[in-house]
Amino acid sequence: MKYLLSLIISCFFANHSYSQIPTEKTLLWKIWGKGIKQPSYLYGTIHVMCPNQIVIDSSIKTTFNKSKQLYLEIDLNDANMMAKAMKTMMMPDSCSLEKLVGKADYDSMNTIFKNTAGMPLSLMGKAKPMLLMSAVFPAILKCNPDGFEKHFQAMAKEKNMDLKGLETIEYQMRVFDTIPFKVQAEMLKNLLYNLDSARLQFLELSKVYLSKDVNAMQELTTKDPEFGKYDAMMLQNRNKNWVPIIIAEAKTKPTFFAVGAAHLGGVNGVIFLLKQQGYKVEPVFN
Repeated sequence: MKYLLSLIISCFFANHSYSQIPTEKTLLWKIWGKGIKQPSYLYGTIHVMCPNQIVIDSSIKTTFNKSKQLYLEIDLNDANMMAKAMKTMMMPDSCSLEKLVGKADYDSMNTIFKNTAGMPLSLMGKAKPMLLMSAVFPAILKCNPDGFEKHFQAMAKEKNMDLKGLETIEYQMRVFDTIPFKVQAEMLKNLLYNLDSARLQFLELSKVYLSKDVNAMQELTTKDPEFGKYDAMMLQNRNKNWVPIIIAEAKTKPTFFAVGAAHLGGVNGVIFLLKQQGYKVEPVFN
């Protein structure tokens, strides 16, 4: 009897927990309740996309205009951001991409990189391999990539709205550094050697994003054979760090939070974590 009772209780709480996972297909969510007097809003972005796919629809504009401040993953208005980033972009002097992959692969990668990015790898010096990937995105996407963050930054400037960051650029770079340089180098090599399949993966990612399914975005990211291994550092830990900031700021004033859509879905996502603490997180549809 005790075993049966515990099983029923366990099932109840499991079902209750999973009911907190967002199922509605939208990228925009309202946060309120538990001391939040005026609603704040949470939006799932994608960091790399073709400009014609970036749409600021009426629901985004309406909720943005109701907000008094903007929070992105990092503060794009930080005048020292580039200087701070430059300090963390390079590998140690003892390390180089050629050492990480070997001369034969380095020469092959250099040829592909030059053909796709329009510059030799040598010009990038000792830049961390993960950062080099962004240089070939235009060739993969066949456009000059854009992202929502730049548009939100401009909208905030137009409204004379404060822009702040949920984390610092230094912290974000330390997160990327949890992926060993050797692994980063292999990721870059795989990307350069498989540009056609990378293009198909980006198309799939864009398709899922445009479907507005935050759970599918989260699953696609965590199931990636390379990045998925670092889910705890890349997504879970950051989500847990962000939630107390989101709660505190939402209680202070109506805020528009915009973070990568992969951070929203699943049992470790921002939406679930906010609901777990008793806050109401409701879908907003266009």
